[in-house]
Amino acid sequence: MCYNIPMPGWLRLVSAVILWSFNETAFAQRQITIATGVPNVTIDSIMLGIINVLLAWSGLVATALFLLGALYMVGSAGSEQLSSAGKRIMKASLIGLAIILASWLILSTMVYLIAG
Repeated sequence: MCYNIPMPGWLRLVSAVILWSFNETAFAQRQITIATGVPNVTIDSIMLGIINVLLAWSGLVATALFLLGALYMVGSAGSEQLSSAGKRIMKASLIGLAIILASWLILSTMVYLIAG
């Protein structure tokens, strides 16, 4: 059964991104199914989808912060305070991006080893 519920465009986009991330292939040998009405959805695919969405958004935030730091440096007009603030923001966002990539690698490896 399909319901046609009117929703704002941003909510439709968010739900499409979340459902798209659940479309991962399941690593599990034993299938644990949930009565959601969506075929081939398992606990593993839900966890992997949530992890992927959170890591993707945090990567976008780190990239935006890097660009903000670059704007601080470009717009400093010789001001040492703004230039050093831009450098600090850029350095912190690169460290954050490295942590995000490392956590993605660790989590995906753990899901693969546990589920498959």
